[in-house]
Amino acid sequence: MMPVHTADVVQRTTTVRGHDGLRLAATEVVPGDPRRTALLLHGEGADRDQGGFYARLAGELAQLGVATLRVDLPGHGDSEGTQAELSLSGLLNVISAATAHLREHVADGPATLVATGLTGGVSAGYAARRGAEVAKVVLFNPLIDYQEHFADTNPAWSGGFLDAEAGRALLADGHLRVSDTFVVGRAMLNEVFWLQPRGVLPVVTAPTLVVHGAGPTGVPVSSSRTAVEALTCPSRLVEIAPPFDAHWQAPAIRVTTEWLLAEH
Repeated sequence: MMPVHTADVVQRTTTVRGHDGLRLAATEVVPGDPRRTALLLHGEGADRDQGGFYARLAGELAQLGVATLRVDLPGHGDSEGTQAELSLSGLLNVISAATAHLREHVADGPATLVATGLTGGVSAGYAARRGAEVAKVVLFNPLIDYQEHFADTNPAWSGGFLDAEAGRALLADGHLRVSDTFVVGRAMLNEVFWLQPRGVLPVVTAPTLVVHGAGPTGVPVSSSRTAVEALTCPSRLVEIAPPFDAHWQAPAIRVTTEWLLAEH
């Protein structure tokens, strides 16, 4: 399908109502008569602009007739809730509420899921469970192995158990600090042992693009390589080589727009 450029683009802030009643701050970028829709899900500790990348991507997609909705996750940006309350199941519900918002307020039909880091694995899981709602999937540096990331490679854990010092900190503070901008609470720490997105990758039917290396990342590229090998749907892995500076955004946007507009 040939891209159609449009100058009639409306950007507006809005609120997505979560299934649990939380009000999630969001931005819609809608061209006149949108041909497709995409939900942009940021990574842990960021906000809906994803360091400016999602704002730029939304503008590019709008010019090609693709409407976007980007949402602050609970406890991030201007959304209600706390990071300590965040769970993987809660993230699945964020996707559900946001895609319902797109269908009701922007355009009906399945949406493309675009996710970075933490939201990558749950987006793949959502596509596996709700295939009729998902047109395509684009994952940037996706975190898929939650148990390995939060527990197995963390020196505070041993054999699947949190050590006494960290356990006391979790009890006192209600969370453990993962980075300067992100904390995890007990709910997510319990879920990572049981919710394994990698196991459902072969069930995903939506054409899936994985882009790795686009900026600093704590997720090894080997994770994305094996994830693409596990997919049975049309898929592609694009590795963007260092140095990791602002120049990664242009090629990442280019392959994303090509993937969204292509007939698979």
